[in-house]
Amino acid sequence: MASLEEIKSQISDFSNVKDVWTRKEIKCLPDIIWEGENIQSATSGTYNHGFGILVATNKRLIFIDKGIFSLKVENFLYDKISSIEYKIGILSGEIIIYTSGNKAKIESVVPKENAKYMAEFIRAYMDHSKNSEKQQTAPSNTINNENQEDWMQKLEKLASLKEKGALTEEEFIEQKQKLLKNV
Repeated sequence: MASLEEIKSQISDFSNVKDVWTRKEIKCLPDIIWEGENIQSATSGTYNHGFGILVATNKRLIFIDKGIFSLKVENFLYDKISSIEYKIGILSGEIIIYTSGNKAKIESVVPKENAKYMAEFIRAYMDHSKNSEKQQTAPSNTINNENQEDWMQKLEKLASLKEKGALTEEEFIEQKQKLLKNV
């Protein structure tokens, strides 16, 4: 089980989830994160009228809403997600996750650009996972898992550079496409 300090270091690049409104959810993460699971991205928003965080790990998506007397956790396994979309409004964004028999709307994503970033990140991760499954054979599973983590680290680094302003949106998309071609 990951400690709270390990969790905080994993999400240190996601400034929007380190505010006063998400502290309760972050404190719950060590009990929710599985062994060997790493946080790849995160954003805050509302789901089913509850404010919380949407966390993308290397194994699943998790929405966590910690209330005063309750804890709501919803898991979305990547292989169960059929599609994902985003909308950007004037003040905030929205992420819509479609799974078999379920439609999850994460609303009030602030800053609104995070809706696009998170949806594209999840979509790219899902595409990569599906391509990896097609290419994998039983003896090469460990090699492909290492490549998958390497790919995720490179994608995360690109996103971080874009977030810091070192890459423009066009440069980010171009580099992301190059990365996907090499996978």
